[in-house]
This record gives sequence, C-alpha cells and structure tokens, in this order.
Amino acid sequence: MTVGESKQESLRERRVDSSDRRVLKTREKLIAAFRDRLDSGDVDTLTVTSIVRAAGVTRSSFYAHFSGVGHLAATALSDLSETIIADARATIRAGASKTTVNEQVIYEITRFISEHRRSYGALLIADPEFGAALAEGMVASTLVTLRTRETLAADPEVTARYLAAGMLAVITWWLTDDGDRTVEDLARALIAIAPPDFRD
Repeated sequence: MTVGESKQESLRERRVDSSDRRVLKTREKLIAAFRDRLDSGDVDTLTVTSIVRAAGVTRSSFYAHFSGVGHLAATALSDLSETIIADARATIRAGASKTTVNEQVIYEITRFISEHRRSYGALLIADPEFGAALAEGMVASTLVTLRTRETLAADPEVTARYLAAGMLAVITWWLTDDGDRTVEDLARALIAIAPPDFRD
C-alpha cells in the first residue's frame, strides 16, 4: 500500500465512525444511488462515475467513503442484512427458537443475493474486495449478536469469522453450481452445521 493509499484508507475509517451530518448525508446519497441503479436493473453501468453522477457528489467524495464499487455494494448489502439480523436478535430475546430464527435469516440473505445474481452474486463470485468487505460486515454483526448471549459455547471472534467465511464460501459455490438446491435447501443445510451459539 502506498502512502497515498494509506492516507485514503485512514480517511475512510474516520468517515465510517463520523457523526457529522454532512458526512452521513454523502454516504447515504451514495448508497441510495447504488440501490436505485440496482433496482432499475442497470447493473452493467455500476461504475464509480455513474454512481457519483446519480448521487450528485464528486469522485473524491466517493473515495473518501469507499475504496470502490465492491466496497460500496458490500456496505449496502450489510445494511440490509443488519436490519434482518437486528429483528432476529429481538425475536430470539423474546424466546423464539435460535435454530428457526437463524435459518430464516440465512434464507432471507441468500434469497436476496440469489435474486440479484447479476449484481451482488456476480460481485461475490468475482470481486475479492466485495467478498472481504462483506465478510467483515458479517463478522461485526455476528459479534454484536454474540454479545447479547448470556453464555457462549466458544470464542466469539473465532465463531464470527468462521461463520462469515464459511457462509460466504458456500453461497459463492452455490451461485456457481449447476445443482438443483433451492434457497430453502441451502438455508437448512447451513443451519444444520452452524456453530452451537446459533442453534438450540
């Protein structure tokens, strides 16, 4: 990593934790522009240029927040999955089965990626930056979940990284496999081998 790249990465890290309304607004605009292009089916033009034009911000503003389109896509998907996971945490705290609820979480996330194969699916298969950023988002979210548990079966950091890496590897394989497994089949298979902290 060059000195310039290191400074840019440091700036991005500060932006993630910033509570400045202007910083948050720019980030929201970029994520919204990405999602709008995704929803319109215009996935072939998911470039930094097209996104900043749609968001009405500069390229330098984009790179102050994200290292590339893959990083932005991972953030957008992580935001969506965190909403699903937050609801699941509340449901489990209310007494629901961890196995049942977490199987549904896996199903919802896998279904969403499957329905967006040309964008998220393609990035997961071909863009290491997207996969790495998405994995880090999943690790962070999993650690939040594990902190809500009174007791844990294993080291939370190891559990979170094992779960994130394993799930993404299996989903990537499933997207490229010509087998006849449905989303439901995959969710059932994944919950069956999930760490003990995510099953009853």
